Amino acid sequence: MSSQTPSTIGPAQLDWRDDGQPVARQFGDTYFSVDDGLNESRYVFMQHNGLPQRFAASDCPRNFRIIETGFGTGLNFLATWQAFAEHGQGYLHFTSIEKYPLDREQLHRALALWPELSELAEQLLAQYPVAVTGVHHLHWPQQRVRLTLVYGDIADALPELQGPVHAWYLDGFAPAKNPHMWNDELFKQLRRLSHAGTTLATFTAAGLVKRGLRGAGFAVRKVAGFGRKRDMLCATYQASCGPERPAKLALKPWQRTPTQHTTVRQVTVIGAGLAGCSTARALAERGYGVTLIDRLGVAQAASGNPQGGLYIKLAAGDNAVHSEFYRSAYGAALASVERTLGPAADNPHWRQCGVLQLAYSDKEQQRQHSFMQRQQPPPELLYAVDAQQASQLAGISLPAGGLFFPKAGWVSPVAYCNALIQHANIRLHQGDVQTLTASASGWQIETKDASWHSPHVVVANAYDARALLPDAYLPIKRIRGQLSLLNADSVPSPQVVLCARSYMPPAHAGQLCLGATYNLRDDDPDVRDQDHLANLAHLSDFGITSDTAEICGGRVGFRCTTPDYLPMAGPVVDSQATLQQLAPMVNNAKHIPQNDMPYLPGLWLNIGHGSRGLASAALCAELIAAQLDGDGLPVATSVAEALAPCRFLLRDMIRRKVNAQDWGLRSPA
Repeated sequence: MSSQTPSTIGPAQLDWRDDGQPVARQFGDTYFSVDDGLNESRYVFMQHNGLPQRFAASDCPRNFRIIETGFGTGLNFLATWQAFAEHGQGYLHFTSIEKYPLDREQLHRALALWPELSELAEQLLAQYPVAVTGVHHLHWPQQRVRLTLVYGDIADALPELQGPVHAWYLDGFAPAKNPHMWNDELFKQLRRLSHAGTTLATFTAAGLVKRGLRGAGFAVRKVAGFGRKRDMLCATYQASCGPERPAKLALKPWQRTPTQHTTVRQVTVIGAGLAGCSTARALAERGYGVTLIDRLGVAQAASGNPQGGLYIKLAAGDNAVHSEFYRSAYGAALASVERTLGPAADNPHWRQCGVLQLAYSDKEQQRQHSFMQRQQPPPELLYAVDAQQASQLAGISLPAGGLFFPKAGWVSPVAYCNALIQHANIRLHQGDVQTLTASASGWQIETKDASWHSPHVVVANAYDARALLPDAYLPIKRIRGQLSLLNADSVPSPQVVLCARSYMPPAHAGQLCLGATYNLRDDDPDVRDQDHLANLAHLSDFGITSDTAEICGGRVGFRCTTPDYLPMAGPVVDSQATLQQLAPMVNNAKHIPQNDMPYLPGLWLNIGHGSRGLASAALCAELIAAQLDGDGLPVATSVAEALAPCRFLLRDMIRRKVNAQDWGLRSPA
C-alpha cells in the first residue's frame, strides 16, 4: 500500500447503462448482476458462506471478520450489514480492498438502485473516505459494525493484513478481465490468513481459481450460479491441508498480536487525556468494563488547552509509513470527534473551519512544494493556495500562501475528552497510581487511598509512564509548551486555524489561543512573560502586528514525544527478556528468532502523541482495542509495526546502543 509514491489512487472510470447500472471502463464489466445485484450478493457471498445463520449461532466468534477483494459499490458490505443488524450478536468487522474506488457521487448514484439499503447507504456515505492510498477505518459503534477500507493494489494490500478471517468474499472482476488479481500470490495470502473453518465464496467457477483454492488448502465445491451464471465456487479451509508452518510465522515476532491469557473483560486505563479517554471509549464500545484513572482528573494536563488544531503535517520525504498512519488517523479522528461531539455546525466545542499551514519561510515553502509534487493529494484532503487565496479563506491579510485542509478545524480537547468517557462501561477514578505490579492473573494497582486488580492495564499517562514502568525502554522526551491567550478584540481573528511557527484558531469565548512554545529540558510549570513574548513574535507569520495584542492569560502543558514523532501504541515487552531472545540480531539483523515476543501479559501503552494527539489518539485507541480483543487490525501491519512500543529497543539493540548485560546503564536519556 505504501509502495506508491502518490497518495491519490483511482478513481474508478465509469460508464452508466440505461438501466442505471455502473460499468467499470477499465475492465469492461458490470459491478453486479444485471438481473438483481442485491439478491446476487445475498446468494453468492452470504448464503454460500453460511450467513446469516453463523451470525445468529451461539458459537459465533465475538468479532466476526470478513475480507472482501473488491469493494466496488459497497453493495456486498451493505447487504452483509443489513443481515448482521437482524441476526448478529457480537461485532462485525468487514475489510475490503479496492484499487479503483468510486467517489462519493458515483457511490451515491450506484446505491440509489437499492432503496431498501438507503438508510445504511447514507451512514456509509457520511464516513466514506477520499481516494487516498492506505487503510481507512470506519466505525458505527451503536450498530457494532466496523469497515476497514483498504485503497490500493491487492498485491500490496493483502500482505499487510492480519487475521483472524472467518469468511472470504472473493469478488472483483472476472479472471479473464482482471488477471492481475487472480494469481498465485492471491491464493498464497488466502492460505496465510485462513484457519480451520474459514469459508469462502466467489461468483466465478474458472479452473485457475478452483485449482488455486485447492492448492491453498481449501475444500472446493462447484454449485449453481446466480441468474444467468451457470456455476460458482464455495470452499472451506482445511487445517490438514494448510501451510507447512503456522501462519503467524509469516510475520516477524514483534508484528504478532499477543495471545490473551484471560477472558475477563475488565481494563484499567491510566491517564485521562486524549490518549487515555480515547482508549477507554474504544474498549467500552467493545463491551469492556473500563476503570479510567488520573491524578488530576479529565484532560487537565497537556490535553487541557481551550482549543486544539485537528490537522496533520504530512512528511514530504520518503517516510511512507509515517504519512500513511497520519492520513488514516486524520480520517478516524474527524469521524470520532463528530460522532462524540455532534455535527460541527454551530457547535461550541469544535468547528470544521479548515486549517491553513502557511509557507512562512523559504524552507517551509520548499517542503510544501516537494510534498505536493510527490504525493499529489486529492483536493478533498488538502490543496495549495497562494497568498491571495489564503487571505480570502482566513478573512485577514496573510503574507504567504500554503496548504489548506478543508475538513480540518479546531476542537476543545477538554469537551472532547469529557464526552468520550460518557459511556455506561466507563468508571472514572481520580487518584495517583503509585505502583503497578504484575500478578499471576494481571496487574495490581495501588493509589494512596485505593487498591485493585485488573487483568489488563493500558498506560496512557504520557511522560509519566517512565516512572510507572521503570524497566521499560521508553526513549521519550518531555517538552514544555506555553500557550498565550489574547483578548479577541485586540488583534484580527482568522476564520480558519492558522499554523506556522505557532498556531492560532478563530476566536472563541472572547479569546484567541496562540502558541505554543517548544522548550526542551525545561520543567517549569509556571506561565512566563518571556514565553508570551516568544508567542507574540510569531504573530508576524500571520501578517499581524503584536503592538496591540492584549494578553489575558496563559497555560503551560508538557508534550510527550518520541524520536521518530510517531506514537507508541501497542503491547509492552519484557525489555531484558527481549534483548536476550533477539540477541542473534545484533550480529545479523536478518537473523530473526521465531519465538513469540516476551510480552508482559495484559500490559499496553498509548503515549508519545506530542502536539498531534487530536489527530492520532483515536486510531491508536482502536489499534490497542483490536489487539486486546483479538480482532483484525484497523491499520496495515507495517503501520502497527511502526507504532509498536518495542521498536526503539530493537533499533538500539541492533545499533549496539544497549544490551542485556549492561541493561539500565545505557537506557535512553
